[in-house]
Amino acid sequence: MNREEAENFVYQSYLRAEKHQDYNEKDAAKRRPDLTREIIRKKAGTPAAVITGSKGKGSAANMISQILQTKYKVGLMTSPHLTRFNERFKINGADISDEDFVKYMSLIRPEIEQIGRTIPENICISPMGIQADLALTYFRANHTDFNVFECGKGAKYDDVNNVVHEYAVINSIFLEHTRELGSTVEAIAEDKSHVITDGQKCVYTAAQKPSVLKVIEDRAAEFGTPLKVYGRDFRADNIRYSNAGMCFDAVIENAVFRDISIPLMGEHQARNCALAMALSLDVLGGFRTEDVKQRLLALNWPGRMEVIHEKPFMMLDACINAASCGNVKDVMRHLNIEKAAVIIGIPDDKDYAGVIREMNPAAERIILTKSQNPHYIFTDAQCKKMLEYGIATVFTDSVSEAIEQAKTTGKPIIILGTTSLVSEVKQLQLSDRL
Repeated sequence: MNREEAENFVYQSYLRAEKHQDYNEKDAAKRRPDLTREIIRKKAGTPAAVITGSKGKGSAANMISQILQTKYKVGLMTSPHLTRFNERFKINGADISDEDFVKYMSLIRPEIEQIGRTIPENICISPMGIQADLALTYFRANHTDFNVFECGKGAKYDDVNNVVHEYAVINSIFLEHTRELGSTVEAIAEDKSHVITDGQKCVYTAAQKPSVLKVIEDRAAEFGTPLKVYGRDFRADNIRYSNAGMCFDAVIENAVFRDISIPLMGEHQARNCALAMALSLDVLGGFRTEDVKQRLLALNWPGRMEVIHEKPFMMLDACINAASCGNVKDVMRHLNIEKAAVIIGIPDDKDYAGVIREMNPAAERIILTKSQNPHYIFTDAQCKKMLEYGIATVFTDSVSEAIEQAKTTGKPIIILGTTSLVSEVKQLQLSDRL
């Protein structure tokens, strides 16, 4: 097995089954986390946290990993990646090497193939299950002290939730992935609330709508799990912008940790960090504030409200739904950007229309574009749809073409889109072609 074969193996079962499934069916009908439950639970002995939510779960996972590294060797699994698949598996912030990726995929391959021989063609072993198996095998071999796992879009039918975890985190929940998870925010919350399982020490939740919080509270009560809520048990106070990111005071129960700085833009990132600090404080049983500050300054989370170019100003964010646009506009307001050239690259089956409508008042021009990922569909039908709302847009065949058009406006450039598009922008940045 070589590097390319190892990555392809993650999706092999899924691609076989996809041809025999109804695209519009819910996860409940298509996903089978029970297939990997036994092998994942056998390998899950290290203390762990599993994180879900509609937005910010990757940021929170990364922050937790950074803070816990003040005392522990920490394994981290997140998805999706931006430039290389290896980014999904880290130990103390370092990506898995190609050699280890192939080595540990080769080790788990027989057990995955054994499961595959027992299932019909329309059923698959989830790519998330294979990745969780790989991560646990890799982390165990390297003797991590604590592991952090980010769920995919849900939790109830997500194999990552098979990882035995003492701590659960639920970041902000809103309407997203309605085709797979449910048509109401309460249905989505019910799915994600399954990150709460028996025998946990605590669950931590971001601020939620009352109806969403009720779902989470009911699930926690069912298992007798202590619940800590943003705004009640912990919060970020005195949030302010700096040239390098955000500064704030973290208030966790009766303790105040002043002047926390993170190299990420947006008030939501301060709130994410307060959540991460609340969990980490409990896991570590206390920490030195200066050690935490040092670790947080080392945060690197590309494509999350990231300033990628100064002249002209360009900011990049993996924003794919209307609910996330408020964070983008808040950052623009604090940076005194009244109008921008807004590039949007969101597939036809996602909330491109919601993002365009939300960003339109702040846009000098809206330029739609596409990523080159063959698994996503982007068409100029988006332009026609937006004309129904009275919003004029143009469609380009590549993000590089979109950027060139945006430069002609003389305005700051805001690039929003799916992770494959973000990856292509990062490649342009690395090759100095922005």
